[in-house]
Amino acid sequence: MIIKEILIENYLCYYGIKKFSLSNGLNIILGENGEGKTKFFEALEWLFNDGNDNLDKLVSKKALAEKDNDDSFRVRVEITIEQYEQTKILSKQFTVKKNEDNKCSVGNSVFSGIEEFSNGERNTVDGKELLEQIFPSQIRRYSMFKGEEELNIFDNEDALIKLINLFSEAKHYDKYELRGESLRIAAEKAVEIASKNNTKNQSEYNKIENDINYFQKQKNEKLVFFEEANNNIEKTTKNIQEVEKYINNAEALETINTRIYKIETEISKTEALISENYTTSLFDESWILMNFENIHKEFASKVANLSIERRKIQSDYDKELGIKEGEKRAKLALLKDLVPLPNGTPSKAIMEEMIKDKFCKVCNRPAEEGSDALKFMTDRLKLYLDSQKETIEKEECPKKAFEFNYINRLVNISTNQEDGLSKLRNINQEIEELFNFNQSRKNDLVELRNKLEKELHERDRIIGNSAIGSEKLSVVLKDYNSWQRDIKIINQDVNKLQIDIDKITDQLNVLKAQKEKIDLTNANAFLINTRSILRNIDEIFKDTKNRKFDEFIFQLSKKSNNIFSRINIDAFTGIIDFKLIKNKKVKIQLQEENGSIFYSPNQSLLTSMHISVLLAIAELTNEVKEERYPILFDAPTSSFGESKMTEFLNLIYETENQTIILIKDYIAKDENKNLYIKPEFEKVKRNKAFWVRLERPFDEKNLKTINTERIEL
Repeated sequence: MIIKEILIENYLCYYGIKKFSLSNGLNIILGENGEGKTKFFEALEWLFNDGNDNLDKLVSKKALAEKDNDDSFRVRVEITIEQYEQTKILSKQFTVKKNEDNKCSVGNSVFSGIEEFSNGERNTVDGKELLEQIFPSQIRRYSMFKGEEELNIFDNEDALIKLINLFSEAKHYDKYELRGESLRIAAEKAVEIASKNNTKNQSEYNKIENDINYFQKQKNEKLVFFEEANNNIEKTTKNIQEVEKYINNAEALETINTRIYKIETEISKTEALISENYTTSLFDESWILMNFENIHKEFASKVANLSIERRKIQSDYDKELGIKEGEKRAKLALLKDLVPLPNGTPSKAIMEEMIKDKFCKVCNRPAEEGSDALKFMTDRLKLYLDSQKETIEKEECPKKAFEFNYINRLVNISTNQEDGLSKLRNINQEIEELFNFNQSRKNDLVELRNKLEKELHERDRIIGNSAIGSEKLSVVLKDYNSWQRDIKIINQDVNKLQIDIDKITDQLNVLKAQKEKIDLTNANAFLINTRSILRNIDEIFKDTKNRKFDEFIFQLSKKSNNIFSRINIDAFTGIIDFKLIKNKKVKIQLQEENGSIFYSPNQSLLTSMHISVLLAIAELTNEVKEERYPILFDAPTSSFGESKMTEFLNLIYETENQTIILIKDYIAKDENKNLYIKPEFEKVKRNKAFWVRLERPFDEKNLKTINTERIEL
């Protein structure tokens, strides 16, 4: 859509017919305050909005004065549009009849539309329908802005949702998300009913459900407080920014606030490093075992003695069993009164190897054929092999001396503890290092807090040099410092609430896992499988919607920052951050390169940021809807200097969008107080430029003499 022509007739200061032929590019309309610039913008607002109220207030006093009684004339605003190679005309007008005493009566406004085809044929259509077709109201919301204050579209809570509905594919998943959630809930209830019907688990199940409801209620309450605290932070931040408007040397304040923020951040980080939860460390870090080594030695000694005693008892038992059975006399003769080694020591393979080599590799001596040593080894191997044979008849199985091998378990415990002694020996050093570390951080905190105190005093001094009267200064200073303290306290509350919410979430997860376990035991497989499928479907819909939402925010952020960096060439730019908060609301803020918030940016920087976002939205409009729409700004850059204004306009010129900007820059007065266009305006790139000014001479106190001229530059 391109606006080819704007016609204003007898509307307020525009006496007669004034036509503005526009270009598909940058159109600049210059005008000093009070000379018709803003009335041009308001004429378009009137065209695009409904209402017949106060039409007599829109009548040109000059047109009315020059008519005779009972004469009629019209007030009209009309635009000619080119869209898809078709010409369309939108016109809003009403008739004025002059009465006696220079008064008038007006008819209702008529909003009409005309479609003109390439063959010259014209059709009259409903104006409102045509307007909505060529320039939809939801697009106009992001296309017309009066002053710098209106540029921040995200001050409106539902702005992001409307943007998403315009440009993001996420909107298509709303209905699927709702349907998927309803199906999942139905499946969850079916499984719960099946589990409750099992009387065995009914009591436990009801208790878990009650606990889940209790913790969920707690979590919801915490979330309400959490959101309220964040809202308080936002409100307090706005209050601080309002106060700072009255303070001289804003750059110095901005610098010192940045330093204060960094020091406070460093204090928070340092405080987080200090770990003084010594009671927990007694158990979790095993500090309680610091003096355990002597106890362990005594324990290990007793376990070793028990092991020897056990083997001795086993030996005595084996001797007695051997005598009774007559099968172990050889062994008894060899062992005499010594405590024997366990069977299988050395191993079968080693014994066979030593017998084959005729050499005892335990005592490192030869064992010739027929020697007692070789016979001992042979008998020892036979004894082991016999011990491995299974006794066929149960009654022939000898009783065991020990039914269980608990001593062996104690030996293993003793060995494991032995392995951990090195860590226990370091506990003293660990405790000392932690105490030293904590003390060092506390020393750092003292130094940081001293620095903070100095910076706060310096900030008070800067605030003291404010632009407001001394009678208000003490109140402002008190409020300012109070708000700063409030933000710090609220931030601490937010952090504590977040910790509480995380703990409750963990408790809920445990309870839900217990409930899930009962469900899996009691509900039939069909219900469980159905619930699992519907859970997955619900999650897929939600994840897809969130992914599309994130993709949209990423694209908007990328485009906005690209434009922002071009607007602020050779100046501090920072990064535009789109901070998402609950219910898909968004907050735009400036960040430094390291990710910290840029505290209290000046109005010029804020204006650049907001315009960058609007231009990014214009690009998205073209990409998604394959259509461009004009953007109209009335005095959007009052805080810009002339040099920055020139760079800004040259940037807009390079965009492919039709832009209409009304500004008072580049206009000056000579020594005779006559207005003129500064030569610097020649450096500004533009497609079309107009100068609107009041026709001279005129009576400043008589509206009947007022007429705005249109001069094309």
